[in-house]
Amino acid sequence: MSDSQANTNEPPETPANADEGDWLLAARITDDRPASDEKVKTISRQQIDAGEDFAIEVLLADRVIAVFRHAGSWYAIDGMCSHQGGPLADGVVRDGCVTCPWHGWQYDLATGIQLINRQPLQESFTIRQLADRIEIRLT
Repeated sequence: MSDSQANTNEPPETPANADEGDWLLAARITDDRPASDEKVKTISRQQIDAGEDFAIEVLLADRVIAVFRHAGSWYAIDGMCSHQGGPLADGVVRDGCVTCPWHGWQYDLATGIQLINRQPLQESFTIRQLADRIEIRLT
């Protein structure tokens, strides 16, 4: 796992040297039905507890971010495919990679590396779950 990606099954402790101002709220986990019309996206606690894989698209600091829950871990990468801007959160996820729904480009969820040319074309972000919050560090 790279330093830029924190993926664990359990919500991590906040590092003592972490600047809490660097983390942005990406989504809230709720017992209620997820709402798509809220400013902050919501995720069903049932989906997480059941171990379901899913993806959502969020807007943070004017950036589109694709947030994935896959195989029990959280991932966050640039949400627009570097090929032609396809919505990666709408893509198919399998074996730790997402396939863009528009033209089939594939990216590793943890690193953003494009799987054909092995170049890091999608920026990846550190993501964490703290209690009922999903937070992302953009820097």
